[in-house]
Amino acid sequence: MTDRSLSGRRGQWLGVAVVAAGMAAATVLVPPLIAPERDPAPADPAARPTATPAATPAAPATRQASIAVGSAPAPFTPVVIEAEDPGNELTGGAAVTACGTCHGGHRVRYLCFTCTLVVRTVLPVAGSRTVTVGYEVDGPRSVKVSVNGAPARTFQVTGPDWTVPRSFQFTADLPAGPLRLTFFNDATPAPDIDVVTIS
Repeated sequence: MTDRSLSGRRGQWLGVAVVAAGMAAATVLVPPLIAPERDPAPADPAARPTATPAATPAAPATRQASIAVGSAPAPFTPVVIEAEDPGNELTGGAAVTACGTCHGGHRVRYLCFTCTLVVRTVLPVAGSRTVTVGYEVDGPRSVKVSVNGAPARTFQVTGPDWTVPRSFQFTADLPAGPLRLTFFNDATPAPDIDVVTIS
């Protein structure tokens, strides 16, 4: 083989080597933008991890509103007790009489020192209450009222005759539970008692 042939083959090998080296450099230096992206996730969709949503904290305003509503006291429902109610107690000569103009069609009369009307009821909650007493009377009289055996209070009342309903009121701190209101008069005749309302 001649020197010219050897020289030509060396040039060819040198050219191949240069081209190969250039391709290798291009593979290293050029970013892999031309290569297709591969999904690293498993092929099975069921095997893919699922994202867990973060828990949503309760709104403080809602909690505060619930507390405010829950702490509101329940309203007191008025209690009405007829004087002639069978659950009440009559002592001495106190008696029930028919009354066409009274709240329940009857009233209790003949109240004196030993002749008493004890109105009984049960209150669900304690509190300051207004006690309204319906009565009928002819002329000025007075009546005494004792709450659960406490010292009695005296009330002056008046009325035109025994067919005209009248009422008086007083305020008292009444406890929860059983309640006794005793009506009497140990000095002079008392009015007839028709109905008692606690509100």
